[in-house]
Amino acid sequence: MTKITIEKAKKEDLDTLHEIERECFTENAFPKHYLMYLFLQKNSIFLKAKINNKIAGFAVGVTQPRYNQGRIYTLDVKPEHKRKGIATKLLQALEAEFKQRGATTSTLEVDVKNQPALKLYQKSGYKTKTLIKNYYGHNRHAAKMTKKL
Repeated sequence: MTKITIEKAKKEDLDTLHEIERECFTENAFPKHYLMYLFLQKNSIFLKAKINNKIAGFAVGVTQPRYNQGRIYTLDVKPEHKRKGIATKLLQALEAEFKQRGATTSTLEVDVKNQPALKLYQKSGYKTKTLIKNYYGHNRHAAKMTKKL
């Protein structure tokens, strides 16, 4: 079995994280400067998943203490490492960080056509609250999902 480790990402990891973001989300990928912006926020959480000392995926979340909420911005796994449980481990670690920081709910938006992600979130206890039309562009809708932590 493959050993997956989850660690806090460092500023030096941002180039690699951005490459993975672009690989996973192509035209809808966050620009590198936005990842840097998120990284510098005091309430941000950047986690990386490593296999054999190489980054295989990452997750970004931000706690919103005013609302007792954590918000997931992105959860990415390199295509060659999908279906190994990495996304689940990253999600669980991010939720644990949210809880540790006082969040009672977790929220995210996901493309309604991204069936693997929808299944992951549903299996993990997320419920769709609303549909956001054209969130990712014309006729590309998002499901806004939440989970009580």
